[in-house]
Amino acid sequence: IPPLTAVNKQGLLVTFNFSRDGDKLKIVAESRNNTTTPISNYVFQAAVPRSIQIALSAASSSTISPNGTVHQEMLINNPTQATLKMRVKIAYSSGGAPAPEIQETVGSFPVSF
Repeated sequence: IPPLTAVNKQGLLVTFNFSRDGDKLKIVAESRNNTTTPISNYVFQAAVPRSIQIALSAASSSTISPNGTVHQEMLINNPTQATLKMRVKIAYSSGGAPAPEIQETVGSFPVSF
């Protein structure tokens, strides 16, 4: 299953990588800092429709060095096979100042999920 670009804004690239964990969908969000300034206080949040359950683990770090990455796992349980849509919210600081919050809706998940 090819990776999916979820966010590409403000020098931050978030890619979703997919695999199966039993009957659940495992998504590893890889967040890459494509700027020359370190990112701190990084918080990635995700929400799905009520018929779908999501378990979001802690990010591997709250800081991302220039050209560095952090990873965060999500387990999705979709017993009704509803169409998967996800709202993503990202907050962080860059160069010591809060960056504008990023909010995206991701809806182009692979059909098999």
